[in-house]
Amino acid sequence: VPAGLNAKVTFTKFLMSEPGVKRKSCTKDYVEISTQRYCGDEKSLVVFSQTNEMTVRFHSDATYVDRGFTAQYAAFEPSNPCPSQFRCANERCISQNLQCDGWNDCGDSSDELMCTCKTDQFTCKNSLCKPKFWVCDGVNDCGDNSDEEPCACKSDQAKCRNGKCISKKMLCDRRDDCGDGSDESECETTTVIDCTEFSYMCKNKQCINKKNPECDGVEDCADHSDEAGCNCGTRPYKTSRIVGGQNAEEGEWPWQVSLHVKGAGHTCGASVISNRWLVTAAHCVQDDAKVKYSQASVWEAYMGLHAQGQLGKLTVKSNIKRIVPHPNYNTYTFDNDIALMELDSPVTLSSLIWPICLPESTYVFPAGKSVWITGWGATKEGGFGATVLQKAEVRIINDTVCASLMSDLTSRMMCAGVLTGGVDACQGDSGGPLSSIESNGRLFLAGVVSWGDGCARRNKPGVYTRVTMYRGWITQVTGV
Repeated sequence: VPAGLNAKVTFTKFLMSEPGVKRKSCTKDYVEISTQRYCGDEKSLVVFSQTNEMTVRFHSDATYVDRGFTAQYAAFEPSNPCPSQFRCANERCISQNLQCDGWNDCGDSSDELMCTCKTDQFTCKNSLCKPKFWVCDGVNDCGDNSDEEPCACKSDQAKCRNGKCISKKMLCDRRDDCGDGSDESECETTTVIDCTEFSYMCKNKQCINKKNPECDGVEDCADHSDEAGCNCGTRPYKTSRIVGGQNAEEGEWPWQVSLHVKGAGHTCGASVISNRWLVTAAHCVQDDAKVKYSQASVWEAYMGLHAQGQLGKLTVKSNIKRIVPHPNYNTYTFDNDIALMELDSPVTLSSLIWPICLPESTYVFPAGKSVWITGWGATKEGGFGATVLQKAEVRIINDTVCASLMSDLTSRMMCAGVLTGGVDACQGDSGGPLSSIESNGRLFLAGVVSWGDGCARRNKPGVYTRVTMYRGWITQVTGV
């Protein structure tokens, strides 16, 4: 950099870990700056020079592959390393507007210390300031849980799904103490109970009180119907346009489908739910002035695909026999944004083509749970689609918080994302799956990519069609 100035390198991404290599040793893959080696996963790495020269060298032994790094360099006055910006304790420079906004922008939280909370912020007991809409969202945002205490039940109490607090002794006593049946719907031992909106109904019409009993490997229903039809949601390859995501492994998401408009390439995503049926979004199959998207003849489905334009030995291209959008789909609000596609002939299931499990209407995907979005959509807002299938981990967001951030939500929609921004579905991911990994390793279809305000914006999560609301309709149309 020019004489009289010093150099600074800020790593915006640094993911260079390797099994068995400790962060301080850095014997294999590393970035070396002025004899200092850096490796591992670094959330916030900024390196300064003491002169106007800096040498940055990347070394790889070309074996284990991680996601790599991106960096920016700048020149600065030695006496003022962050002109017109806030200087973090870790030497990172951020916009002064980001100080005391409730987000850890520095990476070491130094921008959130010694703050005076604003009227739209909640003051944590540890003096941190957090957005008020995070209060009672089921997530410990303060770090000391003080944002969850206003709505928490006492230590000897349990919280019903309707918000009522009852004694823990009343749980699973075969009486509806909550008033909505939720205190009897999540028990360790399985018993037959009176049916409520939260209880699981077996094929023999008996209701049981176990939470999410279907396909968990335990036969809870007397007729064993909770474990019938469970040849789904497994994948042969376990692995240690999505924004902020990473390349998926081949076969990692074998229910992922790429829907192509003939002659125009990838347009939407979909999920395999049987050897004949796919689930996608209703907005993908709405006609416009140029294309009759509602006509089955304009579509072709690619299953077992990993990279666009590169057909593998197990990739199957199929024509569509018919399209069934939800009859109550609303083109203005995106309510009931779900559609079914029937293949013109059954596909042969394989290690790369496999159905995802469908949740029953009583299935619970709790707020805060990690889920996965996958697709070939744009990798940034307004950008181009991805070639290789992308995956990104997000979390389900509390319905109340979601409603405060996004307008025109209905009970048939759910939010998932990272509220700090940077990870989201985007154009071209529509219709694809929101996959939830359950405790037994099976994956269930929690949502269908529907809509959002832009892509990966702060405080703007993605909105998904809530699949549990459509279980009966899917069975009625498909028999699945």
